[in-house]
Amino acid sequence: MHKKTINMNPLQWRANTQALWLSFLGPAIFIAGYFAFRGVAPFGDNTVLTVDLGQQYIDFIAYLKGSLSHDPSRLLYSFSKGLGGNFYSDGAYYLFSPLNLLLLPFSSTGLPVGIFLLTILRYGLASLSMAWSLRLMRWQNGYMLTMFGIIYALSGWMVVNQLNVIWIDVVILLPLIVAFFERYLAGYSYWPYILMIALGFICNYYMMYMVGLFLICYFLWRLTWEPYPFYECLKMLGKFIFASLMGVGLSAFMWLPTAVTLHNSKGQHFWENVKNVFDHNPLDLLTKFFIGAFDFQQIESGLPNIFVGSLILILCWYFFTTKVVRRSTRVMGLIITVFFVVSMLYQPLNVIWHGFSFPVWYPYRFSFVFIFWLIWLAASVWSPKIEFNKWQAGGLVIITFMVVTLIIYQRTQFDYLNLYQIGLGSAVFGLMIFGMMQIRKHPIWLLMIGFLVVGEMMINTILTLNHLSYLSNREYHRVVKTIKSSTDGLPQKQNDFYRVAKNFQRTKDDPMQFGYAGGSVFSSMLEHQQSELMAVLGQPEGDNYIAYGGGTLISDSMLGIRYLLRVDQNNTRSIPATMFNDNRYDTIDNYEKVSQQAEVETTKNKQALPLIFAADPAVLNFEARHDDPVKNQSNLWRSLLGSDEDTFDNLNFSGAQADNLTAPETVTGAFLSKLNPKQPASLTLNYKKQTAGPAYLTLGSALNADNLEIQVDGQPIYAIPAHRHTMIYTLPNSGEICAQHQIKFILKSNTVWLQNVSLYNLKEKNWVEQAQRLQKQGMQYQKVRATQIRGTVNVPKGETVLMSTIPYAKGWSVYIDGHSVNSVKVANYFLGQLWRQVSTRWNIDIKCRFYMKESLFQLGL
Repeated sequence: MHKKTINMNPLQWRANTQALWLSFLGPAIFIAGYFAFRGVAPFGDNTVLTVDLGQQYIDFIAYLKGSLSHDPSRLLYSFSKGLGGNFYSDGAYYLFSPLNLLLLPFSSTGLPVGIFLLTILRYGLASLSMAWSLRLMRWQNGYMLTMFGIIYALSGWMVVNQLNVIWIDVVILLPLIVAFFERYLAGYSYWPYILMIALGFICNYYMMYMVGLFLICYFLWRLTWEPYPFYECLKMLGKFIFASLMGVGLSAFMWLPTAVTLHNSKGQHFWENVKNVFDHNPLDLLTKFFIGAFDFQQIESGLPNIFVGSLILILCWYFFTTKVVRRSTRVMGLIITVFFVVSMLYQPLNVIWHGFSFPVWYPYRFSFVFIFWLIWLAASVWSPKIEFNKWQAGGLVIITFMVVTLIIYQRTQFDYLNLYQIGLGSAVFGLMIFGMMQIRKHPIWLLMIGFLVVGEMMINTILTLNHLSYLSNREYHRVVKTIKSSTDGLPQKQNDFYRVAKNFQRTKDDPMQFGYAGGSVFSSMLEHQQSELMAVLGQPEGDNYIAYGGGTLISDSMLGIRYLLRVDQNNTRSIPATMFNDNRYDTIDNYEKVSQQAEVETTKNKQALPLIFAADPAVLNFEARHDDPVKNQSNLWRSLLGSDEDTFDNLNFSGAQADNLTAPETVTGAFLSKLNPKQPASLTLNYKKQTAGPAYLTLGSALNADNLEIQVDGQPIYAIPAHRHTMIYTLPNSGEICAQHQIKFILKSNTVWLQNVSLYNLKEKNWVEQAQRLQKQGMQYQKVRATQIRGTVNVPKGETVLMSTIPYAKGWSVYIDGHSVNSVKVANYFLGQLWRQVSTRWNIDIKCRFYMKESLFQLGL
């Protein structure tokens, strides 16, 4: 009996096997070579980190690694997500692709290299997926598989969105989903299709939603392939619905728990500001078929990146004009193509494709299905024996000439396109048409077409990626090492809880990257209550981020900020100036220095409250005031104590001097306008403090770093952070009581509205005494986990409210002295409980339930 031997010589493999390997290796080697040429580590000092990949995704990946290594329960609930929130939904959107497990061996500083290698792998897999799917369909074979695979992997959407690693895996799976669906209809097992659907939802349910809409369109087209009787159409529909729902159901453990969170974040803005308009005209879309039709602005608010190369466009024209394909198939294909095009032009359809919510940056995310659709149509009719008649060739040439002429005439409207690109694209398109007309006469043109296809796709990739700038590997290493050495030096007691703030940030997701409880996060799954709370407290926030960095001594203590990592903005080489968000002058004399790691000083707030503490029932009556953060902090702090005494004093400006302006009689609400627009202008305000304690300035949303610079006592201080509500701005705490100080507003625009500009002084002595009183009512921890907090609380007589600074959510169960109690929303934002006072010491056990249970309950399933 002879053993079967495996042929390890690639030159002796079958043509299809060689083609599939080349499909995988071709794009992977090309992309690796491109980034090596650009000096990406390990070949130089650059990384592939850019935009969200460098500011968000890498931090989430580091968090995944840390959670799996130390406490997997953090994947359910995380105190690194702002003040704390359901993380399972974030993981489902950002992290739970199986490919991310390949990054676990890489350290925090090594993650850029790991992501680079994984990016190369994803390019190869995308090409292989398309090639293998076409082989399963028996539409193409040999090196034609490689050609179509490379077109798919290096298409415009893939190249521009390679930084959005969270989406790419679904794009890789799409050809397999369609191919296995076809095999299922042909009588093969339904399990490959079902499992591909389930895997797609596990990788990223958001992109799979778009694939689901595409599959509906694809099924309608599929019904036209043959003259199926009505009964057969119903049978096919039943098979499509059954297997699709099976795939969706198998992945419900992943996407269902995110439904509530998504509704609680982006879902708050369903159909907001949607207009019944066309955002672009069809000519705009045609420009995106030219080589390198891209610039950085296209990522933020541009057109869909739908480049597929000349061959695909020519073959699609052939598909719609040849009689080889059934008329009903061509008509339905044309209808679906027009629907996709209109979806990229008509605003309501565009919003539907994006889950009924406008995308923030990266517009037309669904356009990858349009690219797949064009390639799929083209591959269905391509053959080396393809033959164009004179009508087809002549019509294509005439239309191409008209389009190119019109685009040249209007080229000034398109900043991302120049005459060289138009000329190069037209030349390649013309050569491709000529080659396809000659292919039956001279087979050498088949090879030439292959070279044209690969060359065109590569050139487009190079021109596109050259528009992106990337984070330096050296800078990334330096900042990460600096922050990590400081956070690693914090106390690591097993059963303890505290939050940490910094007066600088690499990204808003630093708490994720370095695994500490903070007050900042950047996530599409951010609960809107956290943004609302930060607005109330006077901190920068948005629909998908909060950035706690410039708090007050009151908000620090109230939120349990026990440690502040602080760097002197004027004395650092490790932290770039752009990463500073607040100098936290108020903490310099009030927080104790406990350690120094490199240039980062770790200071301790001895007045920080525990996560859970007893509070006065007056806190239940707290109501936030719009755009009045200092008053909100004061009222909330007072209500915790049941006190009537304010914690802040109002400071009045004692005089004003104007330069190239008319000095206003009242500062708050004044409009400043330059007398001479060509000359500098400034307003200097005088004030003096009456009591000890730091000073704070409030600034309305009309004031920002683009229109105003602030100096205090002649010294420039940190730039105004981006904000959309009135924020609190900390001022230098220098000089004795009653000393004279000056604030100078330097205009950077011709007019400025001094919206909500007010000055306050914190009563420092009161703050210390009141914080110490609340600390005595705080929890003494016995067990601290991401999903469970257990301990005891000393309760003064008359205080029947158990207060926490855990953001309110229905997923928490609370037990006091062994009795289950209903949670209540305290101060509109926090988790709390009411409990009759039967003792002065309560045993508290708070548990976070698995969010699947919460989601099922709320959705009524």
